[in-house]
Amino acid sequence: MSGFRSDLGRLGKHASEFDDLAAQAQRIVDDLRRAVEAAGECWGGDDIGANFARTHCGRADQALGDLNGMSAQLREMGAKFAATAATTQHADVGSADELGRIAGRG
Repeated sequence: MSGFRSDLGRLGKHASEFDDLAAQAQRIVDDLRRAVEAAGECWGGDDIGANFARTHCGRADQALGDLNGMSAQLREMGAKFAATAATTQHADVGSADELGRIAGRG
């Protein structure tokens, strides 16, 4: 025995919560994107503003893009947890059935 234990019922139940977390993350990202877009190019068009834009705008866009992918990753994680719970439950039932069959022969 490895000492590893899992509560498959709990894992399966809480896996579905990742959809809600993903939706919440998407709302936050959407709100942040709207706020950034509403602010516009507030750093100005002078040399200092242009330097600021060159230095920070690309990274800000990258950060928003990365955050946008977070909701999909959370949904995927929840689906993987649900699949793991179902697969493990199926394997446990199959093993128990097989052990019962073997014990019934003895």
